[in-house]
Amino acid sequence: MSGTNHLAQADRAVREGRMDVAVELYLAAADAGAPDARRKAGELMFAGGDETAEAVLRQALAEGDTEAVDALSELLEVTGRAEAAVDLLIDRHRLGETRWALPIANLLADALDEPAAAERWYVSAIETGDPDAPNDFAAFLQDFDRAAEAEALLRPAAEAGDAFAMANLGRLLLNGDAVDDGIAWLTRAVEAGQEDALVDLGDAELDAGRTEDAREHIRRALDADLAGSRLLYAHLLDREGAATSEVEAAYRAAVEAGDVEVDGGDAEDLG
Repeated sequence: MSGTNHLAQADRAVREGRMDVAVELYLAAADAGAPDARRKAGELMFAGGDETAEAVLRQALAEGDTEAVDALSELLEVTGRAEAAVDLLIDRHRLGETRWALPIANLLADALDEPAAAERWYVSAIETGDPDAPNDFAAFLQDFDRAAEAEALLRPAAEAGDAFAMANLGRLLLNGDAVDDGIAWLTRAVEAGQEDALVDLGDAELDAGRTEDAREHIRRALDADLAGSRLLYAHLLDREGAATSEVEAAYRAAVEAGDVEVDGGDAEDLG
């Protein structure tokens, strides 16, 4: 059977949820010369916890499949070898693959706690035009109370139409007590399709006394089943003076959904 046929059968096995079969077929396709097949096998093995996944991914990379870098670096990170992941990505960056600058920065910042090195790589990612870099770098800067620099990164991206940057800029402004501007940017983010901003928007509107707007956005957040939406709905009911039983039921639903944690005494009060 040709590598192409093996590959087609493997893809079908994945769609059918037969992952072990798919791995065998991908490996057979790889041995028959099908491009990408060994990486796909390694990715499935990694997802399934197979300890040999690393060797398969490394072989795929050695055979020229540069897309294997992503899964291999993630594998190294989740198995406690973030430094090895950084080394791998730096090696790829030196080969001219500039897209790895941002993942390097994030690993240095989050997994290795090396902020100075991380900042250099964030700057590199910005300079090479990575569209996700302004948001990630801004989040990094906020961790070090450098809000003005974060805003300087987010505002141009938001004004250029980046919905994620709009949401992040809105949150940043709210934290800095620029409530009206923050709500405006969160509203633009939601209108641009960033539904995750609904909870923050509804919360800000509720705090600002914009109850009608808050009610609409909280309802939309509930419909989208967003984290935090049930707790926010309970706050809305409480603020509007709903019956105690209705408010308690809403808080109980928030607890059950994991929106809020309570200790044993609080749980008894709700029960």
